[in-house]
Amino acid sequence: MLRAGPSAADGGDVGGPRPWRRLELLSAALCATASLTVPLLPHHPLSSGAAVVGPVLLLAVVALRRRMPWTAAGAGLMAAGDVVFRVLWWVHGAPVVPSLADVGFVLGYLALLRAAQLAAGPGRSGASLDALIVVVGPSAVVAAAVHAPLAAVASTGSAWQTAQALVAPVFDLALLVLVVRASVAGALTRPRAALLQAAVVLLLVGNAGYLVLAEHAYDVVGPWLGAPFGLAFALAALAVVLGPAAPPVPRTGAGGSRLVLALLPASVCLPAGALVAQGLAGGDVDWQVLGTGALLAAALSTVRLLGALRTAAAQARELERLVLVDDLTGLPNRRACSADLQQALAAGDDRVALALLDLDRFKAVNDSLGHAGGDALLRAAARAWAAALPPAAGLFRWGGEEFVVLLRGTDALEAEGVLHDVRLATPAPHTVSAGLTARRPGEGPEALLARADALLYRAKDAGRDRVCTDAGGSAGAVGPTGSAGAGTREAAGAPAPTAS
Repeated sequence: MLRAGPSAADGGDVGGPRPWRRLELLSAALCATASLTVPLLPHHPLSSGAAVVGPVLLLAVVALRRRMPWTAAGAGLMAAGDVVFRVLWWVHGAPVVPSLADVGFVLGYLALLRAAQLAAGPGRSGASLDALIVVVGPSAVVAAAVHAPLAAVASTGSAWQTAQALVAPVFDLALLVLVVRASVAGALTRPRAALLQAAVVLLLVGNAGYLVLAEHAYDVVGPWLGAPFGLAFALAALAVVLGPAAPPVPRTGAGGSRLVLALLPASVCLPAGALVAQGLAGGDVDWQVLGTGALLAAALSTVRLLGALRTAAAQARELERLVLVDDLTGLPNRRACSADLQQALAAGDDRVALALLDLDRFKAVNDSLGHAGGDALLRAAARAWAAALPPAAGLFRWGGEEFVVLLRGTDALEAEGVLHDVRLATPAPHTVSAGLTARRPGEGPEALLARADALLYRAKDAGRDRVCTDAGGSAGAVGPTGSAGAGTREAAGAPAPTAS
């Protein structure tokens, strides 16, 4: 009933010219109408058989025209099995069960299951669990409905007859799981998903209804037992004809989740509702089957809920990371820096130093090497500076080519030594300028950052490749190359920079 692979197209050019498509739509509508009207007419083996076999053959033809081999093979095998079944019925004067026709039915189901599996594809994570949750409730109700008839067949017939009676509902439920999975995973458009789900439900109703009603009310419902099958295959053919010219883009987000949230409560409540209905009707209560179904639905729902909570927690952590981390360098960003600085100052420790770093002549790097080269320099500088800093220090990307170093519990002399190491760690031949300041009693984050920014401008004006600081003495005591004995290449034996 479904696409056998993503390369095939449903409708459009593969389906053929528009007149053919209109003929297919008309044929599907006629098959659906015949399935519902033929039971109203006087019973005739030919007309009743055509009302069932016709839609199956139509599905085989439209699937073959759209290069859907598994669907075409499944429908063709089922049509062949139905023809054999009716011929044997005509020859013997009564249905022959089991018979050679069952081979065609079983092989046809297997082919349709393969088509549904290929159509669903890998899907999104959890799509199979979602499909099981949606189907488990109806499965329990169907199992309770056919439990007594199957027990009667098992007590009076052979093991083969019992298996033959059980195999069709089991295949229908498996097919329903795969179709719902394809719908949840977004492999089907919503109209196709609705048509195919309705088709499989009709197959399930037909096979389960035959077991439940054939022994008790065959004279009344007998002419109608074929109607669900004919209508199911007519809807499946209609879904194939109405298919898009290209496979839909799989939905990995809210679309599938909304479907599950809508169907999950109904699925979980169905077994309990059936128990209540049986009790109110005054008949035998099949508590074993329905109770087991209710427990299974609850267990699967719990697993689904735990998975959803884990996913939500992981998404929240990732969102927090994206909010506080710079994508380019992997360092904490400006928002994280402001939060950490505020926390450090709120702790009441005046031993807080802050440095504002700026890569020298970064615009020239972008102009000569392009933005990719500039990005590479930013990443390399971030790695080098992080390696040069003590573990307790904080390194943040403030914006553009500017970075912040936050040192907690560090006195002025230690801070100057740390910034000296950072400056020398800058990837050659590039250099960095820095403004370093220590917190004054009662000073807030804005004032601290403003003083560091002013010192950075002094370092730039003094010739770059240096650290200007007021952390080592009285306010405003800033030399052209920083405090004596710290922050200069001369102290490290390196040549003095040339101002530009």
